Amino acid sequence: MDHRSALRVEVNGQICGKMILVESLEILDISATGIRFQCMRRVDMNSPHRIKIEKNDVSVNLRGTIVRASFKGLQQAEGKSMPVYEVAMHFDHLTDDDKKCLDKLIAILCHE
Repeated sequence: MDHRSALRVEVNGQICGKMILVESLEILDISATGIRFQCMRRVDMNSPHRIKIEKNDVSVNLRGTIVRASFKGLQQAEGKSMPVYEVAMHFDHLTDDDKKCLDKLIAILCHE
C-alpha cells in the first residue's frame, strides 16, 4: 500500500530536467512534493539543489533536498562505462507560482 502524500505521475521521458553539475538527467516520475530521476553523477544525500523542469510552454525552477540516492549500475556512454544513480528529491519552499506551474505540468502529463 502506497502512503505517499501526493499522486506520483510516471514521466517516461516526456519532460526535460536540468541541474547544475549534472550533465545527463532522465526524469522517471514527478509529484506535487518531489521528483525521481536517473543521472550519471553521484548526488549527496540531504544536499540542496535546484532543478529546472520543462514541458511544452511550462517551465519551472524548483528547490529541493536529495532524500535518496542509490547506485543502479553501469551504462555505456561515449565508449565508456558510466555509473547510473537513481535520485529522489523532495521539493522545498514552493511558492504559489511554483505550485501552479507544477500542477499544470502534472495535469499535462496525466492527459498524455
